[in-house]
Amino acid sequence: RRVAPPHTPRHSATMASEDESALLPHKLPSLRGLKVDRVLNDGKESGVVALLGTFAGCSTQAVVKLSRPPIPVGDPDALSRAISLSERAPWSGMEYGYYHGALDPLFAPGLSVDVLYPGCLYDESEEAREKLLKKHISRNTAQAPVAFRETVEAYESAHVPYIRAIPEGAIGWVYKILALEKETERLLFNDPTEDAGFLLNTDPKWTTHPDHNTTPKAMWNGHASTRDLYCLGLCHRKDVKSLRDLRREHLPMLRAMAETGRRVIRETYGLEDHSVRVFVHYPPQFYHFHVHYTNVAVDIGVQAERAHLLDDVIDNIERDSEHYAKCAITGRMGESDELWRRYREWRANRDAGSA
Repeated sequence: RRVAPPHTPRHSATMASEDESALLPHKLPSLRGLKVDRVLNDGKESGVVALLGTFAGCSTQAVVKLSRPPIPVGDPDALSRAISLSERAPWSGMEYGYYHGALDPLFAPGLSVDVLYPGCLYDESEEAREKLLKKHISRNTAQAPVAFRETVEAYESAHVPYIRAIPEGAIGWVYKILALEKETERLLFNDPTEDAGFLLNTDPKWTTHPDHNTTPKAMWNGHASTRDLYCLGLCHRKDVKSLRDLRREHLPMLRAMAETGRRVIRETYGLEDHSVRVFVHYPPQFYHFHVHYTNVAVDIGVQAERAHLLDDVIDNIERDSEHYAKCAITGRMGESDELWRRYREWRANRDAGSA
């Protein structure tokens, strides 16, 4: 049942500081209306500052992430013209000059800002929205990472209940992308075949990508930003949530995601196969099967206890269809993650029962 928004939409930017509920999460003119309740992450280690706060006119909180995108060097002369300088330290009389530099926002953004606001999901229950907010808070809070060896028993007793508790709306954005209702400007390839089809998009994490709307696609090939290449493949099947669900019947889909994905990247960006890493995460960030494609030079999300190369996944299933149903898998998460809490609870109950 759809619940009406708690406030009447106001479209004037001048009124944003009074009530920004109608502008969230994607039409904010600024962050002036955000009252910060807590700094979740200072960014010193991750490079991403995460804030928890409440926007004017809203009754629930939002997570705001701030990061600096890579400096684009595709046109170094234009880059130098776009930088203005001010003194950072007095001249020492030697060969060094120290400045603060400001980059013209028309040339490149100074900050990337992500606003995560489950309160806008009016089709979801209040309980579901609260769960989504807690998940975002946990994932963006500075915390020590932990690794856990997940046996089949741990998966069935702790991980499966965790997956079932995730609100359906948590992957609503995935279905909108697959239906070509959202992010069509990022679309690189789409095969809507139900069993083996997939969609390939550029990932928002690829912040140096040429403007999708204004830069001709022919100019993407060989662009300097391909060093930061990051694309995302989404399967059209809705019955595969993670690595654990993969069987021999999924091999045509997996091979297509590996081979066609590489071909599209090669033809679109001029990046050869040996420069592209294709992998999946376990546990995944969201539970609809997806594949990551990055330049081998990109180090995001490739820790040994997170990333599984897709070619290796295919090889394992070719040898044994039930491989991922039977094997133990090491996973990485934060110490405050709900999944880690469930693992610890399951282990404590198991140990108490065997005592």
